[in-house]
Amino acid sequence: MTDNRSALSPLVSTLLAVASGVAVLAGMRAAASIIGPVIIALIITIAWSPGSEWLRRKGWHPSVAALTGIVLGVIGMGLFVALVWSSLIQLQDNLPTYQTRVEALQQTITAKLSDLPIDSSRLFSGEMLRPSALVGYAVGFVRQVTSAVGNLFFLVLLMAFMMLEAVRYPQKLRDALATSSTGVEQFNRFSVRIREYVVINSVFGLIAATLNTVLLLLLGIDYAILWGVLSFLLSFVPNIGFAIALVPPALLALVQFGFARAGIVIAGYTLINFLVDNVFKPRFVGESLDLSALVVVLSLLFWGWLLGPIGALIAIPLSIATKFLFEGFEESRWLAHLMSDQGLTPAQVVAGDTAAVASTESKSLGGAQPP
Repeated sequence: MTDNRSALSPLVSTLLAVASGVAVLAGMRAAASIIGPVIIALIITIAWSPGSEWLRRKGWHPSVAALTGIVLGVIGMGLFVALVWSSLIQLQDNLPTYQTRVEALQQTITAKLSDLPIDSSRLFSGEMLRPSALVGYAVGFVRQVTSAVGNLFFLVLLMAFMMLEAVRYPQKLRDALATSSTGVEQFNRFSVRIREYVVINSVFGLIAATLNTVLLLLLGIDYAILWGVLSFLLSFVPNIGFAIALVPPALLALVQFGFARAGIVIAGYTLINFLVDNVFKPRFVGESLDLSALVVVLSLLFWGWLLGPIGALIAIPLSIATKFLFEGFEESRWLAHLMSDQGLTPAQVVAGDTAAVASTESKSLGGAQPP
């Protein structure tokens, strides 16, 4: 009887682990509207910590250095809200003009399709192109933006408390983990990795967004600055962020000026983002993420499903955190090995050699210096 219980215990343990994981994921998905802003505030706090440390070395009081980060965050979010709100007001004023151009575009497409065996009357039902429908879409968008503004203020509040707490947190962490240097080392390496990711992606995302904005301004596309900000935000979404950011300005160029100008927008966006993401950025990023391409794609899908659009924005930091968590336990180190782009040696995976793991991480971090 004892042998049967012993034989079943690994299975029972596995089932309990799976059930616990499912329960945790279900809870996270139910609380996504709270968890998402909390994680973003934590990432911003970690990314700002070098700036706060630099100010403290210059003689600033730690609380003043933390408040500086809070003020900068409030200013940035305030500018973003003002930009979105002013764009919505302009959109409401320009809706009749856009409706007229959409109808003219529809007639042009219908005329071009008249010689083809395509029923254009079914292709353009006209239901989505009515002015009342467009107004309805705009009103719905305004409601979503209003809700997002509320989340931004919640995010600012979280950032304020986290940045003030970050002044004392390193010492508290060292005291709590005084008997475990590995835990402190893991947290420090995780913080460095997150800061590196945020800084490098912010710099190159800003470069691409600036060039995209200049392109749209030269072409006369409405709300060019708004689309530039959208391009910057979506630069944190791997693989598909660029394509999502391209859709609104391309469609607006089509409505404003026709197919030729829309084609220029698509070609310009593609060229700019290809050069930034595939030519210049890899020279600085190196192997800093140490996540395989498959893991990057799967993390985007998983965290996007779990936490919504915010999850897609923070998919990479969350995956980095998950990988570091797996590395901290011998039983799960093989999962970190599977997630890694470089991989660990068999001795590191089997023996759980933390120093060797740290060596692998330091080599990864050493090849990436912020521009």
